[in-house]
Amino acid sequence: MKKEIFLNMENQIFKGNVLDIGFENNGIIYNVCKEGSEDININYITGKEEETNVKNNFYDICILFFSFSSIWFKMNKKSFIKNIYNYLNKDGILYIWDIDKGYKKTFSGNINVTIPGNKIKQIKIKDLNIFKDNSKDNTVSILENYFDIIEGNALNDIYYIKAKKKSKVKINAYKKESLQEGNERKDESSINSA
Repeated sequence: MKKEIFLNMENQIFKGNVLDIGFENNGIIYNVCKEGSEDININYITGKEEETNVKNNFYDICILFFSFSSIWFKMNKKSFIKNIYNYLNKDGILYIWDIDKGYKKTFSGNINVTIPGNKIKQIKIKDLNIFKDNSKDNTVSILENYFDIIEGNALNDIYYIKAKKKSKVKINAYKKESLQEGNERKDESSINSA
């Protein structure tokens, strides 16, 4: 059954250098940003080829507006989040709006988004892959190494997360395995993101 979901973005305000990563979001974030502030710089990327134009440690805000669910495999999502971590400046904020769909579930619906000027834009989303986990809980687990969750909620199979870039990131470093030494694991170490 197709769902009709309404999302009000009319009063959402973004400031500073904004990176909008989307695949088919119909310029919704661009319209929200331009109405909310005159002092704003928006970069929009839709694929790998445009990623070369993205600057590291530059953006105040990164927005994933119904685009995170289009990435397959948890490993790819982790790599993507690590890249976003590098794009954001030291106080950077990540916003995610997406479908809340776990394993063995499907989603088909229209997301009706109210933008400034009382205009409505519609996004059609269909995800029938029961082997893909795009739940809010899974997304939070992917984010936790790089971001602190500031706020989040889920309603009507849609979730929203606002997260702040961590100042330090823990990484797992592994030593090479050798036949003489066996498997050795190096302790987790912290690296400074700055």
